[in-house]
Amino acid sequence: MRNPDRRVWIGGQWIEIVQRLDLDHFGEFNSFPKPEIVLGPIRNDIAAMTLIHEMLEAACEVLDVKMKESEIRCLEHCIAALIVRSPQTVDWIISELRNSEKNCKAENIGVE
Repeated sequence: MRNPDRRVWIGGQWIEIVQRLDLDHFGEFNSFPKPEIVLGPIRNDIAAMTLIHEMLEAACEVLDVKMKESEIRCLEHCIAALIVRSPQTVDWIISELRNSEKNCKAENIGVE
């Protein structure tokens, strides 16, 4: 897995991303003793999907949102499809959110 940041900003905090070669499943989110997303020894394409899934699970946990596993899986696939099939839209969203930092507090939109 090659995520250059090795962390993601979710719910007002940085959550580390680690890979464990001894993990016997795709991934998991652990909130204790410190929040972290753990990925198993999987191909990069599967790691990308799993990372989306675990980021959604982390957001639900951190923000106290109740979602079923099937709902998280559905959103995971929708977000992945959006990224792959509509890259210009995703680029525009990223650009506009970065520009909005100039006009509002960065923590309100989840960027540092």
